[in-house]
Amino acid sequence: MAKVCVVLPTKNEEKTIAQVIADIRRVLSDNEYKDVSFVVTDDSSDQTRNIAKSEGALVVNGGGRGLGYAMYLGLEASLQFDPDYILSFDSDGQCDPEELKWFMAPLESDEADMVIGSRFQRPDLIAYKYRWINRLGTIILSKILRLFTGLPLTDSHGGIRAMRSEVVEELEMLGTHTYVQETIIDAVEKGFRVKEIHSVWKLRKHGESRVVRSIPLYIFYTLPILILRSKQHIKWLYSLGIIFVSLALAYFAFISYQASFNFKIMFSRLPAFLLITLLILTGIQLFFFGFILDLIKDIKYRLNRLDKKRS
Repeated sequence: MAKVCVVLPTKNEEKTIAQVIADIRRVLSDNEYKDVSFVVTDDSSDQTRNIAKSEGALVVNGGGRGLGYAMYLGLEASLQFDPDYILSFDSDGQCDPEELKWFMAPLESDEADMVIGSRFQRPDLIAYKYRWINRLGTIILSKILRLFTGLPLTDSHGGIRAMRSEVVEELEMLGTHTYVQETIIDAVEKGFRVKEIHSVWKLRKHGESRVVRSIPLYIFYTLPILILRSKQHIKWLYSLGIIFVSLALAYFAFISYQASFNFKIMFSRLPAFLLITLLILTGIQLFFFGFILDLIKDIKYRLNRLDKKRS
């Protein structure tokens, strides 16, 4: 039977973590997954990590840089267990562990390499009043994911995911807040099959959500990384650079024609030449800004690969 590793991100979840681990272990065992390991990435100031250790989980320091970075660390740590499948599961009690069998099924039947959950495939999946601003944010993020992946996705922040270990082995990330989006984009870019299924979202009984306090602010953090990740920055910045330089050359040709190509008259039009210079400099800066951003992205990927080799 397949080996499974479950990654749980936590921050002050001492009231839920033991029950979440126990429920996941029970559900997976009931579905014939006996070889199950747990990785908890923790940024807590309470007893979460001690409780997780007592439940047999490997605890990894989350680094204090947000959920995305903590999940990346947890996924990387999960590979040491040599699992066939890797699950990520929110530890706040809002996800239903009984659904895990539905997330595992497409992997077992070879329909998908990554299975993600959606709270919005049906109107009855969220068990409480969901804030309209958060709903608007998830719609925007889902549309961005659709644009970048070509998949008909309806949610960007489902709490359960299941994936083959190969997806994690190949994973490369740029941002510290963009785990949920980047993992999907990365998987699609590398030819893995992604399937979305419906998933319930229960009312949180303890504490309050710390994942996304402000959806609009989160979008501002996320969008630049996703644009960089999707390589749209090359298209936009290079295109704008070419447009600005072309406008400068066209304007130069226009004033040359107006002056009948008389250089003495042409160079007397100082404001026009200042505008031409400004257009050219702006175009060159946009072009090289796109180049530098792409270079930074490649350096980040190379550093990720070096870290993986060292570990």
